[in-house]
Amino acid sequence: MQKKLDPINILPFAKKYDAGIPTAWFSLLADLSKNTPFPPPQIARILSYSGIALYESVVPGMPSYQSMYRYITGNSIEFSNKKEYYWPACANAAIASTASRIIKSYNANADLASIQQMEASNNAAFLKEVSAEQLQFSIEFGKYVADVIYTWSTTDGTLNANGTLAGCSPYIPLGGLGNWVPTFPGFFPAAGACQGNLRTFYSNAVNITLPPAPPVYSAEPSSDFYNAANEIYNLSLNLTVDDIRLSQAWRDIRGNYNTPAHIAKLTSQIITKEHTNLEEASVIYAKTFCSMFDAIAAVFKAKFTYSLLRPITYIRNVMGFNNWTTVIPTLQHPSYPSTSACAAASAVHVLEESFGTEYAVIDSTQNTLYGTWTYSSLDGFLQDVGKSRLVSGINFRFSVNAGINQGRQVGQLFVDLPLKKL
Repeated sequence: MQKKLDPINILPFAKKYDAGIPTAWFSLLADLSKNTPFPPPQIARILSYSGIALYESVVPGMPSYQSMYRYITGNSIEFSNKKEYYWPACANAAIASTASRIIKSYNANADLASIQQMEASNNAAFLKEVSAEQLQFSIEFGKYVADVIYTWSTTDGTLNANGTLAGCSPYIPLGGLGNWVPTFPGFFPAAGACQGNLRTFYSNAVNITLPPAPPVYSAEPSSDFYNAANEIYNLSLNLTVDDIRLSQAWRDIRGNYNTPAHIAKLTSQIITKEHTNLEEASVIYAKTFCSMFDAIAAVFKAKFTYSLLRPITYIRNVMGFNNWTTVIPTLQHPSYPSTSACAAASAVHVLEESFGTEYAVIDSTQNTLYGTWTYSSLDGFLQDVGKSRLVSGINFRFSVNAGINQGRQVGQLFVDLPLKKL
């Protein structure tokens, strides 16, 4: 007599839920970056690990997908197929716990009231949908995922063994023609010299995507290098109101959405507009944010590999325009490639996978301060990010183009991740 097989327990599907929980969370985390001192690499790290925590907290309810954490690390996150998890609650707990702990690692005195309030408010709303028992074991799973992801995050090189932030050793400029030196007005030392040494989500992404060397340095007026600097100078003589507005909108300062936060807001707006479900949103957020983290690491690796001077140094010292200055202060690291262009390009490349190359966008992220921009494609949006670096005077065109190319290469690494089961 044939033995009767036990029924297979099938977990509820994540795609039956909308993406309201993660869109609210990532919009909030982007908002926090406006008024707290999280520079782009830090907010990208907060978003990326929170994005993976989201994905891992709902992937057991995504039968067509495999664990991203297991694919990258070889380790597993365990779950029970006998519990009917409520995926929005799992996601809520996972994002809240992961983001809170990473924020605390940057600032032990950080005010987490808005995070705690959103987490509690969501949990209260969930009780209208599920029992207290189901909510509790869903929260417990989300927090367990967060524990695993946060512990993993502590080993990427950001923290010392005792949990304190690991700083970069002082960067000593190389000296010599064409190499980076501190720039007007602050003449600050270089920042981010060790950013390219952090462990990336995609193994060896910083070397896989390293761009070719920039154009050969030359002070000759007939040279390509001189012409690149001269383009920046000539642009500065004919700036429009929109050029200045664009420069300011993409300035990474307190009060603005810096580049990763800006991308997070735009991504959430698109996901909301397209009524993307929880399954699809978790894939988009994880890939987009992890690609931005890796792109920033990769671009800094390239910057300090080539250590190229900034336009302001060349225009003042070689071209002789001693009082020339930029629309926004030049950032305190080498020019090649452009960080913002690279980070934005990696995200755009991932978003195009889901929404297409001809997807039109309205960017109202900085509407209150700088207005709204309308684009017929995501690439049009990306080209304006690059343009902001040209018209502001802080980057050469070849630095912008190299940043876009490098960012798209990083994005392709994540597009190709085999998260979906064959």
